[in-house]
Amino acid sequence: MKYDVYGIGNALVDKEFEVSDAFLAEQGIEKGFMTLIDEDRHHQLLAELQQRFGLKQRTSGGSAANTIVAASQFGARAFYACKVAGDEFGEFYRHDLERAGVD
Repeated sequence: MKYDVYGIGNALVDKEFEVSDAFLAEQGIEKGFMTLIDEDRHHQLLAELQQRFGLKQRTSGGSAANTIVAASQFGARAFYACKVAGDEFGEFYRHDLERAGVD
C-alpha cells in the first residue's frame, strides 16, 4: 500500500492527571514548564499522582506520532514506525494508533 505520509519516532504514552497548584508547589514543580526528572523520582511522583488524584486520561504520544495522527485525521493514508514493548503500554500504544487510522 502506498502512504501519503510516513513517520518514524519514539513511542510515548502520556498520562494526564488534574492537580492543584498547591500540589505542584509541594512537589517543587513549576507550573507551565517541562521538568526533567530521574527514574526514581518518576516512580515516586507517579505513585503519588495515582494515589491522590487518579489517572484522568492516557493517550499515545510523541511529536512524530501526534503529527502522523493529525495527518490521518485530515484524510492522509498514514504510517508510523516505532518500537514498542510487549507489555500493556505497547499494546495500548499500538491499538490507540490503529483507532486513529494509522497503520
